Amino acid sequence: MIFFDRLYLSVFHQVKQYNPKLAARWARFYVSVFQLALCLLFGIFFIKFSKQMKLKTLDDTSLWIVSVGTIGFVFFKNWMSYNGKKRNILMSRNTKGPKPYSAFTLIVFLLALFALSFILSKAV
Repeated sequence: MIFFDRLYLSVFHQVKQYNPKLAARWARFYVSVFQLALCLLFGIFFIKFSKQMKLKTLDDTSLWIVSVGTIGFVFFKNWMSYNGKKRNILMSRNTKGPKPYSAFTLIVFLLALFALSFILSKAV
């Protein structure tokens, strides 16, 4: 089971305790935001790296188009992968798998990614 699947199942089980009807939607949203935060972190890193190497790779318009395309791709990919058959397989494998993450850990993961992105964006 990959890391994003474990995140999905952890959020699913945390939300299912309070609102079972919205558990799948919130879990899919959390995984999508987590993956977009990773993309943001790597994007900022490569932009800073290319500026230090004095490379002219993307102008502002192209960067916005790539960003919107990435957001659309991530949400669509997660919507397709965490609905239906794969979700049923994940749920059946979950009984013997590792323990899900706590709610505190899930929040810290996401905040740490955004904090690292902010720190990296302010670096020279």
